[in-house]
Amino acid sequence: MLCALCKNIEADKKNTHFLTDSVIRTCLNENGENIREKGLYFDISNENPFVEFNFQRRTTFEKLNTILGRQPDDLEIEKAKQIPFSVDFVFCSNCEKKFSEIEESFTKKYLKDFRNNQYTGNLKSINDYKLIKLFFLLQVWRTSICDSIFTIDEEVSEKLRLIFLNKEEIEPEVLNEFPISVTYLITEHNDDANKANFVGYTDDKNPNLIFMNDFIIQFYNNYDSIRFFDFYGLNDKTDYTNYLNLDTQAFIFKLFTAEQRINLLNEFILGDKIRALIDFYSENFARLWFSLFGNYPQISLIQSYLSFITNGSEKNLLHYTKDNIFKLTSKFIEKQLK
Repeated sequence: MLCALCKNIEADKKNTHFLTDSVIRTCLNENGENIREKGLYFDISNENPFVEFNFQRRTTFEKLNTILGRQPDDLEIEKAKQIPFSVDFVFCSNCEKKFSEIEESFTKKYLKDFRNNQYTGNLKSINDYKLIKLFFLLQVWRTSICDSIFTIDEEVSEKLRLIFLNKEEIEPEVLNEFPISVTYLITEHNDDANKANFVGYTDDKNPNLIFMNDFIIQFYNNYDSIRFFDFYGLNDKTDYTNYLNLDTQAFIFKLFTAEQRINLLNEFILGDKIRALIDFYSENFARLWFSLFGNYPQISLIQSYLSFITNGSEKNLLHYTKDNIFKLTSKFIEKQLK
């Protein structure tokens, strides 16, 4: 297969991180540690009704027991051998260097500054428009190439490909064509589970949405597709257009306080994934009951079922695989027949 960037050389590069590793690593790792292959992550897209759990190879069993309340199964252990948010044989080694130049420049110049500063106000402006915009557009384009759930317009994708291929010659004004908003979530980097950030993306379009640890990216295909996106308080109708970065004077980040960050992430999980999961499990339990017994279960029985599988906390639903739910459902039905 030819490289997806140059379309000329064989795609020989293994382990290409399509979300920049230096940014997401502390989120994936236990206790925010800045090391590789030791942490937990979840698929937060809406394409899959289950929240797919995964962990990395060096994650301790003690940590897994705390999060899951059980030992990992064989399939989860096999998946742990894979490196999250990375692909093999999609790009060539030469083009990988182009990506690395952008990523390393952003990381060295700005990442520590973001994470070590005490912020006041609701925005941060940096006079390095081309580098910063290229860095976040790279996250969008590469993800769209590497994961079919995350899609952008084909014409836009081709324009971005040519920009990254010829990035040295690109003038900053060319990048004005692509509206992109980036929110920085002010984060205390410690092991408090209630303050954990996410890594992943949803299946929303215009804007496409990427959670990238302490950065949230919103990308629009073009100026005409800009609209207010009501996402759990992430945007404000009165000023959301101020953060679309359509002016080359500076790149502007929206800042979220620690309290705003926690509220957003809690609302997203409780409001989006958990409610969807409850509906999904309720409907499937009702169908299963009908197929077994020829009548639909009473609402009280469905509520008893939900209480059984959540075990006192709806957040437990985020930890279940299909196999977990099958076993719990079978156990609940067996109890009803005794």
